[in-house]
Amino acid sequence: MLGIQVETTSLQVAEQSIKVLFIGNSYTYFNDLPWLTQQLAESAKETKILKTDMVVVGGATLKSHWKRGEALKLIKAKRWDYVVLQEQSILPITNPQQMYEYASLFNAEIKRVNSQTVFYLTWAKQNQPETQEILTNSYMSIAQKLNAKVAPVGIVWQKVREANPKLNLYTSDGSHPSPIGSYVAACVFYTTFYGNSPLGLSPRIYSSNSSAPKESNRIELESLSETDAQMIQNLVEYVAQQSLER
Repeated sequence: MLGIQVETTSLQVAEQSIKVLFIGNSYTYFNDLPWLTQQLAESAKETKILKTDMVVVGGATLKSHWKRGEALKLIKAKRWDYVVLQEQSILPITNPQQMYEYASLFNAEIKRVNSQTVFYLTWAKQNQPETQEILTNSYMSIAQKLNAKVAPVGIVWQKVREANPKLNLYTSDGSHPSPIGSYVAACVFYTTFYGNSPLGLSPRIYSSNSSAPKESNRIELESLSETDAQMIQNLVEYVAQQSLER
């Protein structure tokens, strides 16, 4: 009887959280995007706690992650609700077939453990905005083929840039995300994981500054104005709704 009670408790704990594994590169680990998404979920007072882990290597492609094997081991090691796949920034433009091949391999393993694939649709480089359409089409095509979800970050970035060009989403290299850029991505992932509106999420952007972040060692990277935060959140909600209607 005692064994049954323990098992039930474990199931209840699992049901009270959303577990996500991120597989990618610096677009994921800059500003600790998974942790930032957790903070937004916390600010929304979600009943299900967001728990994240990541396998990230600078400049990594899905092919290189597949060959290394670490990501596959972690997919199999734990029970994940979602596994996020982020391809190298320009590969969906230069070699979409390679992206599709390894995305399909990962997706098969993700489905095998009863998890769901989420594609991290990334953004165009600052001086090449015209490539966003190609990025978007590459991610949307493979997601549709595999019946996977999409976190349409790059689409929202494009709309935020149009709405307020003064908001800098990039670091000085014109490629990696600034704290505001990562905040945009985190809002998109929050909505993707929870299916809830991002309106009213905290406008404050923190760094964890620790492998086990606590309130006392958070560093505030940015605090958006209420106007800018609302603009970003409204665009996330709009794009998310448009993606569902595709």
